[in-house]
Amino acid sequence: MNKGAGLLRLVSGIGKKGPACFLLEVSGRRLLLDLGEGPPPGLVPDAEAIGGVDAVILSHGHRDHVGALSLLPKLGNPPVYATVIVARGLPEAVAARPLPVGGTADVLGIAVTTGRNGHAPGGVWLHFAAAGGVLYTGDYCAESVLYAYDPPAIAAATALIDCSYTDYQKPIGECWSTLMSHVERGPLLLPVPANGRGPEIALELMRHGVLDIFVDDAMRKALQQLRDGAAVSLRADARADIERLAGTVKPIDGARGVMLAASADGTSGATARLIPQFENLPAVKILFTGHINPTTPAERLTKSGRAQTMRWNVHPRLSDTIALVQATQAKTVIPAFCDRAKLPALAAALAPARVTMDEAVAI
Repeated sequence: MNKGAGLLRLVSGIGKKGPACFLLEVSGRRLLLDLGEGPPPGLVPDAEAIGGVDAVILSHGHRDHVGALSLLPKLGNPPVYATVIVARGLPEAVAARPLPVGGTADVLGIAVTTGRNGHAPGGVWLHFAAAGGVLYTGDYCAESVLYAYDPPAIAAATALIDCSYTDYQKPIGECWSTLMSHVERGPLLLPVPANGRGPEIALELMRHGVLDIFVDDAMRKALQQLRDGAAVSLRADARADIERLAGTVKPIDGARGVMLAASADGTSGATARLIPQFENLPAVKILFTGHINPTTPAERLTKSGRAQTMRWNVHPRLSDTIALVQATQAKTVIPAFCDRAKLPALAAALAPARVTMDEAVAI
């Protein structure tokens, strides 16, 4: 490899929704960006095809980005880098080296700059000072009402970008209007990720005067963490409200009010217990607000018509993607976590940048 040149291998997470895993070969190092599991549940990257790596660098703590860390021995047991907030949620056997929530760190001789991703506690985008600049956004959201987003302002010749929503443009304010129409119909179960949109939805409910907000233990713990050690990930105007919300919510006790519980797809946690209790009670509405994973209770309930779906924005809209590409002056854009059929539309929207989903991209 020539000094300053590099290669980005798209191991998983390109061309369809799947576990995040990308191999950055640059400055003589092999850096694995995220190591996720699912969707669908149980799907992990091919560790044998990856081979040994020098480090694993995590963008945030969601399962589809960190759920396959059990594969580390097959990768040579490399060091793992993550923010302190994300590291707290990793398996005990993983002793992560710290990344700043916003700032610059040295990772094996490469300067890595981070900023808050607006998506999850401790979540960051990553900019590598090599090969003209390489940006990996992980998952990000530019319009969260809870999590702070620091728009990348560093030039990056290559940008590997969360394009989960491809050409979607509906703003989060419209998501609230849709949600409120469900809230008004009676008892509502909202299966949510406790370390993502769950606290954000609960916050908006409180801000709009909804008094009967009930949560499971995972949500209560998440709110406590946001109030304390994870507060750096919050928007400044949300910190006092999170304190108030943590003291407002009540434990789930029967079918009443708005009930927020994990997991988001009903496969585990409180929702695995609550869904069987409520699905035969027509008065209780069930609403899923994110990606419907195959072979899960969420898929079964929505396909049968028992549950409904709506999107609560936790990824960028097309306008956000365009703004990011323009701000970073990216010459090559790799859209992650979206269907390959959307490539022509994204290429047109992001021109004159080169937009590709090739398995290996020279940078």
